[in-house]
Amino acid sequence: MREPGQTKRPARIDLDAPAMLIDSEGVEMSVSVLDLSSGGCRLKTDGTPIIGEHVRLRVGRVGEYPAQVRWAIGEEAGLQFTGPVELPE
Repeated sequence: MREPGQTKRPARIDLDAPAMLIDSEGVEMSVSVLDLSSGGCRLKTDGTPIIGEHVRLRVGRVGEYPAQVRWAIGEEAGLQFTGPVELPE
């Protein structure tokens, strides 16, 4: 049950899918998408993305999605999608 004032989070799909994170300068970094929702995703990275940076996430042949880095701790980071996203079924 949610506490008063909390917003409902979109459902998350657990994954472990390889992807590429492309930063604002076009530099690509290999990442793993750990979980995914219509609003964002959690990644495992070898580097540390810059919080607030606008990036693109390329997931195989599924597509490339614009996003913003919302948090980064250790080897994990969270992205918020800034454009439409179609989730796999």
